[in-house]
Amino acid sequence: MYGGNDKRLDEIASEVKRTVIGQDNAVDWLCTFADAACARSRIVHERGVDSLSLPNIGSALIVGPTASGKSHLLKTFAKASGLLFQSIDATSITAAGYIGDSFGKQWVRASAALEENPDRNILVFIDEIDKMFAQAQTREGSAIFDLLKPLEGGILEGKDDSRDGNPYLLDCDRCVFVMAGAFTGIEDIIASRLGISRSTIGFGSASQNAPSEQELSEDGLRSRVSLEDIEAWGMPREMAGRLSTVRFLAALDENALRAIIRRNKHDEYARMLPENTRFEIDANAEALLVENALEAHYGARSINQQINEVFFGDLWRAMADVHPIASVTLTARNDKLDFDIVQGDPGITVAPASQRSEQERLSANAAYGLLSRTHNYLMAHGETPSFDTSLSLGRNNIEYAAALLAHSSTIEVDRDTLNCANDYELAEIVLLNALLSLLHDWFPPEDGTPQGLKTLLSMATFEGRAKNPLDILFYQIESGAVYKPDIDGSGEKTESWSWQPSKFVRNTDGMRPADTGGIEPSQDTALGYYAEFKGFPEQAQKRAVRSLAFRLL
Repeated sequence: MYGGNDKRLDEIASEVKRTVIGQDNAVDWLCTFADAACARSRIVHERGVDSLSLPNIGSALIVGPTASGKSHLLKTFAKASGLLFQSIDATSITAAGYIGDSFGKQWVRASAALEENPDRNILVFIDEIDKMFAQAQTREGSAIFDLLKPLEGGILEGKDDSRDGNPYLLDCDRCVFVMAGAFTGIEDIIASRLGISRSTIGFGSASQNAPSEQELSEDGLRSRVSLEDIEAWGMPREMAGRLSTVRFLAALDENALRAIIRRNKHDEYARMLPENTRFEIDANAEALLVENALEAHYGARSINQQINEVFFGDLWRAMADVHPIASVTLTARNDKLDFDIVQGDPGITVAPASQRSEQERLSANAAYGLLSRTHNYLMAHGETPSFDTSLSLGRNNIEYAAALLAHSSTIEVDRDTLNCANDYELAEIVLLNALLSLLHDWFPPEDGTPQGLKTLLSMATFEGRAKNPLDILFYQIESGAVYKPDIDGSGEKTESWSWQPSKFVRNTDGMRPADTGGIEPSQDTALGYYAEFKGFPEQAQKRAVRSLAFRLL
């Protein structure tokens, strides 16, 4: 994969499947497609082969209903693969001469990202692309035709349509273009092409070759979508001819939604509670959440909205009056979500290995994955990276981690693997990568120094508080909000405090968590690693912080 790391294809797919639930086939397809596209890019740039003499494998189209997980799939894959990621909302794009966003402005951002990261390719995700096909299909009236040249590959040179005319030089062979849309009504076009009638549903047929009810369903027909159908729906023929492949993404079913609640949502909301407080989403709550999500046809987004309404409403206010809290249970009564709070000392319990939570198992997997990548780097660079860790953070996170850990008396390097004598050193590796990613992705370049790393680590204190300063810093990314004193009309701070939009902006793609209501750990490298770190037992976290601080001295 051309993402600045040495992960194997199966490792990336496995990592993505941990958080992208119910779309295993789509994950395998996306990983394979992007890997092939990046291999083509390497052949062009490293061997000097003319791109026109190679197969066209740099652009794809995903057809899937709202809330089928298209955005989540692509963002999670980009994080796991190491590809840069740029998301474009096609509904905001206008043709040249019109007010609004434009592809030219997007190419300025993409070319800048590639220039800053010469060893990485970029995944350009264009969502809601079907909305553009509903506009006037003339070269003067629709911006859709501005996509034709990028999809051809090669170097795209130009200026955006701003007043200053910002120039760009975009290497399209380093771009993996993925477009997506719901394409409402395309199932009827597919049925017409196949010569079958949907009106036969429920009436039976004497013919053994008659299509089944499943084949005639919306998902059954959409799974057979082709470029011919996309063109008939409204895509210009010039664009359809430039697409490498088209893929159908089905809506999440009941089993997938239940798995999302158990494997993702439980741990996400548990982290919002006071330390060591037990949290449960019981069977009644799970059943109601899934039923409402299926009825709303809004997938995991519906589950988030339902839980948020109660968790950050009545439950959040009720917890303010209970100290200490032993456990919190999300349940359902009279067809409405409800909750139970048990007062008392939560205590500190460590589950045996056979009863560890999914989050604890994922934490171990992430740690060993980083350990393997660190080992691979050491083996490829003579086991002794040649730079001073007190003066530089090296060229990438794994290089710095390798340099910092190579001379540890408790981490042994052999030809097969790194061997850790203590579990807390696995937590230390995850924490180190979380902090390095946080510096690179969310802070100005001048803060990307060993001193900046030490400053962040100093915030990871354990003094009996529910959340330390580093927890709160990461919470700004996860929630898009920060708790600050209110300002009066004269600009002075008042005694009242409130949640206010965070000013964090991600360097790689300009994402503002405050604009999106926060992002999930699966959508950000730094946040994902920190969530894994918090999945380790508290004692392991404490020792990891102390050990990392000692290494940085």
